[in-house]
Amino acid sequence: LTVSTAATDGGLVQIDVRDSGPPADPDKIEEMFEAFHTSKVDGMGMGLAISRTIVEAHEGRLWATPNPKKGMTFHFTLPVDSQRD
Repeated sequence: LTVSTAATDGGLVQIDVRDSGPPADPDKIEEMFEAFHTSKVDGMGMGLAISRTIVEAHEGRLWATPNPKKGMTFHFTLPVDSQRD
């Protein structure tokens, strides 16, 4: 698991979480973010749906991309709060 952060040109911070698990079918990545969609036997299918809702409530964006060889990278952006002390 690798986590990285970077500032973007649009006043956002981007966080990338890269894993080495099985990749998802690129055509079905958006389905992972739907409520009750799971690939786990005992999964509820709510984790990514809830995560996306929280990120979007904070004016950010959450998406995923397959890694070239194995695993996925989950990316999210959040606005930088320049008004904080």
